[in-house]
Amino acid sequence: MGLGNLTVKKGIVAVPQEFRQFKYFAAVVWALGLWLFHYHRETLQPSLQASLTYLLLDSNKWTDLRTLLWH
Repeated sequence: MGLGNLTVKKGIVAVPQEFRQFKYFAAVVWALGLWLFHYHRETLQPSLQASLTYLLLDSNKWTDLRTLLWH
């Protein structure tokens, strides 16, 4: 996004009239990130690895009410 904003600011690219393409771009980037997480986890930043591990793997497991609600 930052690179896109910079190209508009410098006048290299005209201001887009609609942002319909952004949702497709975001979906592709998210899909690539998930693919990397599943097949090449070591290539991702440690914080992203930890977040995705919690969201995709650990969030389905809980041992008591404390881990369900607090962590």
